[in-house]
Amino acid sequence: MYWLLTSLFLTADPMWIEKIYVAPPTVHRPILTEYQPYINSLLVATVSSNTQRVKKSNRAQKTIVMDKHTVEATMDTTCDYNKPLYCANENQHWVMITDIFTTSDFATIVIKLYDENTDLIASISSPTYSLEKCPLQIKEKFCVTLEPKILARDIHQAVTIMFDSIPPE
Repeated sequence: MYWLLTSLFLTADPMWIEKIYVAPPTVHRPILTEYQPYINSLLVATVSSNTQRVKKSNRAQKTIVMDKHTVEATMDTTCDYNKPLYCANENQHWVMITDIFTTSDFATIVIKLYDENTDLIASISSPTYSLEKCPLQIKEKFCVTLEPKILARDIHQAVTIMFDSIPPE
């Protein structure tokens, strides 16, 4: 019995761990760059809460989420993570890249997930648009245009949908 259990243990598949580096988002509007650290923290937290979807896609049994603060502690590397796709390929892990575009008429968050070979495996584009608010009680038409916003719930929803779209292995 001992030999049977030992042989089963030795032939079992080792746990397949996938590392995901969440690159700092690129914000394409200078006035919003002060929010980049907040958005990055939100992205990392949201990815961490969605890692079970990687397991469901049969791509890994466990995931480790890294950001610019933890990548050097997690990986034994000297790679310059200002080039996240290059480093993902060199260190054989996934990378998530986020771009945020805003104008007075629309705001869009684009999230792309690449595997260790820098192949795009999932992506999402989530837009919001400006709204015109017109009070009904005033006889004269006086409308206010509300600029589009990307809220925390928009980021969470986009990341969740992107992880759900990872094709099974």
